[in-house]
Formats: sequence, structure tokens, C-alpha cells
Amino acid sequence: MNKVLGIALLTGFLVVFGIYGYNKWFAKASGNEEILIEKDNADALDVDIDFGIGKLFIQGGSPEWVSGEFTYNHKKLEPKVTYKKKKDVGYVKIKQGSKTTFGFNKRKLKNEWDLQLTNEIPINLDVDMGVSTSTLNLKGLQLNSLSVDSGVGESVIDMSGDWKKGFRADMDLGVGDVTIILPKNTGVRLNVSKGIGNVDLKDFTMQKDGEYVNEAFGGADVIIDITVDIGVGDVKFKTAD
Repeated sequence: MNKVLGIALLTGFLVVFGIYGYNKWFAKASGNEEILIEKDNADALDVDIDFGIGKLFIQGGSPEWVSGEFTYNHKKLEPKVTYKKKKDVGYVKIKQGSKTTFGFNKRKLKNEWDLQLTNEIPINLDVDMGVSTSTLNLKGLQLNSLSVDSGVGESVIDMSGDWKKGFRADMDLGVGDVTIILPKNTGVRLNVSKGIGNVDLKDFTMQKDGEYVNEAFGGADVIIDITVDIGVGDVKFKTAD
């Protein structure tokens, strides 16, 4: 009986130690990886960025289609990157390995993406920012369309700069504070639907209920149409200096 009990205790110890070892050495493995999607003969890009939790930074200026770096301290956060080209369009998918936060110690969690996109060809950009502190510095890009889901957190979306052609942007802003910086010399039309929260539109004039335009809109050849659905939090629309 003592022998059986001893074997059972030893087996239990090994199982617990194995689980602990797996969590310590594998599940919590950290990473610091570079991303590089090289140029090919695509004429446009469709970029889908699916971010779960942490800090996200996106800007233009990449020497290739996409470049940047991922830094994370949990194996489950390891991003998955795919690229394929169909006809003249290159399809980029960058997705966080696990979007669930169950089991993560959020105070010790580190997950940061620093991404650069090309300025050289048009882009359809779709960004899901999850639970994050995010900065989208989009000036200089050639946007065909923009879709943003901000989830929970603080965000800055910078769309200032000199736009050569108009595009449509759809933003679903969840919970948190968001600052949206818009160009001074490009026409901007906002369609705003808000829930609970404050909206700062002091640089815009109301055309009709829920629709606002900037000063440049009246005589503009280039128009950016933005539809914004605001949940809970403060949203500030700011004209760039």
C-alpha cells in the first residue's frame, strides 16, 4: 500500500512539475521578431491587422510592403503573418496568436507591435485594435479605404497630411479616449453616431443632424468621408496645425 501511495505521489509530483515547467519554459516564452513582406509586382495592398492586447503603433514609410517588429513575453501572443497575391492585389494578414486574455497576468504582460506600411501603392487598411494603447500615424499612406475597430483603450488616429485623392473611413469606437487628427486643407465630412460619452467637434460645422464638415469642405476637390460610431468614452476630432 505504501509503495502504491509513493508511486501515486511521485506521479502527481511529476505531472505538476511538468505542467509548471511547460508554463514556465514554453507557454511564457518571450519573443522579439522582425516582420518583412518584400515588394513584388502588386499594384495595391489589402492589409488586415488583428491586434488583441498591448501597444500598437502603425505608420508609413516602409522600404518594403510591410516591415516592423513584434515584442511579446508570452508564447500565446506570437503573431501570425501571411501574404498572398491574387492578380494585382497583395493580401496581408497580421493576427495576434491568441486574443483571449484568460490566464494572462495583465500587469506583467508585454505585447508591442511596431509596424510600417509602404507609401508607394494604394492600401485598403482594416485595423482591429482590441484592448490596447494604439497610435495610427496614417499620413503619407495612399489609402483606398480605412476601417478601424478600437475596442477598449486609448487611441490616436492621425489622418493629417496632404491627400491626393479621397477615400472612405469607417470607425467603430468602443470604450476609451480617442483623438482623431484630420487634415486642414482636405475636405472632411463626418457622419457621427454616438452612445454614451463626449464628442469634441469644435473645428467642424454641422450640416444636418449627425453630419459635420470642416472649413475646407466647401471648395475641396478631395473629400474624405468618415462614418464614426461612438460607444463609451471621449472622442476628440482635431484639425492639424
